[in-house]
Amino acid sequence: MATLSFILLIVIFTYFLLTSIEFLFGFNQLKNLSTQPCLEQSQLPTVSIILTALNEEKDLENTLLALNNLNYPNFEIIAVNDRSTDKTADILTRLQKKLPRLKVYHINTLPQDWFGKNHGLHVASQYATGEWILFTDADVLMEKDALLKAMSYTLQNKLDHLTIFECHSQQRFWLNILLLGHYITYSMVMKPWRIRYSWSKKSLGHAAFNLVKRKSYEDCGGHQPISLECLDDLKLGELLKKNGYSQDTVDGKDLVKREWYCSVKEMISGMEKNSFAFYNYRLLALIRDLILVIFVFIFPLVIAVSCAGWLRWVSALDIALTLFISAYVAKHFRVKLRYAMFYPLAICMLTYSILNSVIATYRNKGVIWRGTHYPLHKIKSKI
Repeated sequence: MATLSFILLIVIFTYFLLTSIEFLFGFNQLKNLSTQPCLEQSQLPTVSIILTALNEEKDLENTLLALNNLNYPNFEIIAVNDRSTDKTADILTRLQKKLPRLKVYHINTLPQDWFGKNHGLHVASQYATGEWILFTDADVLMEKDALLKAMSYTLQNKLDHLTIFECHSQQRFWLNILLLGHYITYSMVMKPWRIRYSWSKKSLGHAAFNLVKRKSYEDCGGHQPISLECLDDLKLGELLKKNGYSQDTVDGKDLVKREWYCSVKEMISGMEKNSFAFYNYRLLALIRDLILVIFVFIFPLVIAVSCAGWLRWVSALDIALTLFISAYVAKHFRVKLRYAMFYPLAICMLTYSILNSVIATYRNKGVIWRGTHYPLHKIKSKI
């Protein structure tokens, strides 16, 4: 038993060592967008900024005012009211009179075989006149130079698609721990620094900022091929990558911000539709990954507590590497370093939220998103 434990600890150590090395090189490859030099305005193409809003009265006005104040020469804003029952429609109507750039469209019914947001974005894209489209969300705040710097980077690197990881501003203790668990596993699985390479199958898309060349987007069929995908942002990036279009990601946390979730309860509820969808609703694949995650993060702790001698020392090396990875990820995503020591709690909380997503999906026989039920058999038929 001791020999087997030693072998497993060595395997974990090797894995975390290689992961640490890739993180060190990978994260350093991601450009901080705030340092990007800006092109002359005459070199910049036209942009259509698109967002959908379903009961977004809390944040919508601030988002649209920030977009309207962007330091960019030629852009339009297209906002879609997607069946809202709060004051969203009134806010859009009022702001449309004040903001000449703002175009507003209202959707009252949802067609078959479409998620609401996907449909709204697809409809809005039909009205877009820009050479480029920026898809964003109704609760995102952008600094004045966000689009200017993003477009300058995109043109400089001859990209078809640029996505940005935004800053999540949070102060709550337990929510920061859960977010850290998400950031750690996100970094280990997605490896965002790889998406720029044609040899890599990695792709990415963030709902807060998906900047895509309109022709490339239309050549892929718009949102039609991903009409029933919960993860519309990730799947848009995947669709573009599969069709041979170039993409990249940058660190835009100085320029793009949002309060992603307000509490642990809200985040767990929000992830109900996302976590199982990430695995295309393949239960065995999800269980496999959960076992691996729990094993590599928790097993060394169990050995450190229950064993003595050289096994404890080897497990201590594993724990030290894990702490390094946790701290390095926390630093990159601007979570206070003290939260890194709570990585076992972060992994356990994340595991619970993923299992909750599986249970909710089977219990509801599908996905409930913003009050609309999407049957599981229809979603799976489109995968």
